[in-house]
Amino acid sequence: MSITPIFSVPLLVEDIDPTVRDAIHAKVTAYLASERANRDIVPSPEESVATSYYQPAQVLTDADLRELEHFVIGVATRFLEELRLPGRRLEIERSWINIFKPGAQEAQHSHDGSLLSCSYYVEAPKDCGCIVLPDPIGARRSYRQYTKTAGSDVLTRREIAVEPQPGRLVMFESWLPHYVQCNKSDQVRISIAMNLREASPQVAVSPARGAAAPTPVIEPPRESSATSVGVPRARSSDAKPFLFNELFEVRQDLQLNEKPIGNVVPTIVIDDFLKHPEEARDIVGRAPAANWKHEKGGRNFVDYYDCRLRFPIRPPNSMIAAAQQVIRQVYSLNTRPSDASMDVNWFMQIHDKRADFAVPHNDMTENVRRSFTCIVYLNRREECSGGTAFFRFKKSGSLVLDEPYAKAMQEDSRIAETGLDYWGGGAGVWWETVGTVDMVPGRLLMFPSEYFHAAYHPQNSFFEFPRLTLAFWMVC
Repeated sequence: MSITPIFSVPLLVEDIDPTVRDAIHAKVTAYLASERANRDIVPSPEESVATSYYQPAQVLTDADLRELEHFVIGVATRFLEELRLPGRRLEIERSWINIFKPGAQEAQHSHDGSLLSCSYYVEAPKDCGCIVLPDPIGARRSYRQYTKTAGSDVLTRREIAVEPQPGRLVMFESWLPHYVQCNKSDQVRISIAMNLREASPQVAVSPARGAAAPTPVIEPPRESSATSVGVPRARSSDAKPFLFNELFEVRQDLQLNEKPIGNVVPTIVIDDFLKHPEEARDIVGRAPAANWKHEKGGRNFVDYYDCRLRFPIRPPNSMIAAAQQVIRQVYSLNTRPSDASMDVNWFMQIHDKRADFAVPHNDMTENVRRSFTCIVYLNRREECSGGTAFFRFKKSGSLVLDEPYAKAMQEDSRIAETGLDYWGGGAGVWWETVGTVDMVPGRLLMFPSEYFHAAYHPQNSFFEFPRLTLAFWMVC
């Protein structure tokens, strides 16, 4: 008689080399003693576990756990090979630390939306609580209970429990429900959870040729056929849906140009960034744009239209992948997108402008250690005017947020963005222009988000068509 197990659920359990285990333990111990850990590890609102899951954290980066990342990627790659699935390049989508004090436990859940999920145990004293995987086939689970046919064999068990040990990795497909038993020991149980996904296609990013790193000569935008992007050119009579990743596909032969503005602002420029700039311009320029800054007494929809289109990011995404590669190459930092979406800023004038630039600001947000602003210019060549300007706060001479700026902002709200007016009042009193990056069709501009900057409008250009810039942010 031959019995074939069907609809099997793959589960991987693998222990790391003791030397690597001890190195990881030392790094995690140092991380837990840091100010960042004290800020990012907070009580879960739903369970008794303390976790960094609810913060913009990537614990593999925060604790410098490169050896663990390499181990997990290697194990995950072999895991998929054992499942006889087509080969693919993997990356850590998210990683966070969980601390189970005595009595802590975690309810049943799954990590839907990722490819693989895993848990690595840093500290796991005896009786600290197993990770438990119930039989995901509900009909079979109910049948076992009703007919009293649950057994101890792997084919008849209603759930599987894996005992944690220091240096042990447990990995499974992300759809699989699981929970963590109560920690019945008198010590903490520390684990690092990780979700993996398929990595975005790699693109070749190389420095621009020449000692002075000149900006490459830009050819006129190419006319692309409808089938090259998967969508037709958007006309008022035949507007159709589109796939964001196809419309905003990135070229494979990118060249970056590091040319600091005023020799002080470390900007990075990549020209010919988009593969289909004409299609992107046509579609976003005709899309209904929502008002995103509407304050009582404000000038939006009075002097100008300041709107925003929001597009969700569906990984793998070639723009995110290119930005990660550039930041890693230039700054030696690992990053991830700050949000699950990208924005297209849609601006059009109603009356004459009242300044040459919008309100200077920086893009730093609370609880973010390091961030990079990424701007893609979408206008056609004949529509381009100005670009992005960078500033020094006159009172302190600073290019980034400092105490004199914060104090002055409290005393006069016109210095900062309030949503009331796109154009800053009395800007020359507070700001000195350091330099500008010109708007060029399909150009990507990147810079650390702490630097003061603003949209630059030297001419009354945007009456007949909108100023279009796609923006996203990468955080460490």
